[in-house]
Amino acid sequence: MARSSTVDPEVRIVAAPAAIFILLAIIIADIPSSTIVTAFSLKGIVTGSSRLGFAQGFGCSSVGSPCGAVTSSSHRVPVLTAAVADASSSLSSATEAAAVAQAKQQIEKVISNTDKGRSSSLTPSQRSQILTKLTALEAICPLVEPARDIRMDGPWVVMYTDAPPPSNGQLGPFKGVAKQVIDLKEGTYTNELYVGGNGKDEDENAWLSAVLMANWKEWDGVYLDHDSSETAIDDDDKSVDYGATTWRVDFISLTLSLFQIPLFTQKFKAGTARTWKMTYLDDDTRIVRAGKTGRDDDDWIFYMRRGSV
Repeated sequence: MARSSTVDPEVRIVAAPAAIFILLAIIIADIPSSTIVTAFSLKGIVTGSSRLGFAQGFGCSSVGSPCGAVTSSSHRVPVLTAAVADASSSLSSATEAAAVAQAKQQIEKVISNTDKGRSSSLTPSQRSQILTKLTALEAICPLVEPARDIRMDGPWVVMYTDAPPPSNGQLGPFKGVAKQVIDLKEGTYTNELYVGGNGKDEDENAWLSAVLMANWKEWDGVYLDHDSSETAIDDDDKSVDYGATTWRVDFISLTLSLFQIPLFTQKFKAGTARTWKMTYLDDDTRIVRAGKTGRDDDDWIFYMRRGSV
């Protein structure tokens, strides 16, 4: 979270009036209110121009039993079996860790010159290549219930996304950092955008910021674009546990601030919601597919690193 700083009152008095009107004119003209509403959301952040974005993952889950575990009534065999099981488990863990490290390395390489996905020179082919690398990491996520994993808690910084502004950390003509802070205990989160900040996450003492407040709960599989009870699967199949991977996020308010001074707060209409689908999670990396409805054809992908507290 950004730490507040002391600003000279005279600077505030002189800068605020002119800057407020200039910024509001630029930002509001550049970003329609409908886009702000939808863009500050993630499918499970997460959202084209009016789909999901900035804001469009957990309780602990088990990865499973070590491979090769065997039981026996013999006094010697269990010892040997345990040793084999431990060796097999260690080998499996080492192989998995190596695969994850390699996948992350490839992702970092392909996104290194993309300005977090905002570069105007990015071609559809390059975005497709990046998506392929991200999908490869998603495929080796060891968690069955990532949305319930405790590591979801805390701050996350967006390193790449294919979402539009302001979800990608850009507000009007100003580029900054997009950050998400989750509170599992309270069932809340904030989607934060900072421009001109410093510190490890570039969110301290920012001169311009936008913070979206929201609540979350486990998604029940009902698409958000229908008033009916239509779900993501056939009615015959009730075995899918949507909440294991996906949240429904409900927006509360959006506050725009200049030099840490709130300019205005927009309250969202009740029921304004998006979905977040958690597709990869470990101690320091997270991938979320944020959607407008819960359908796979309207989501945006977000690749994030663990932020600083």
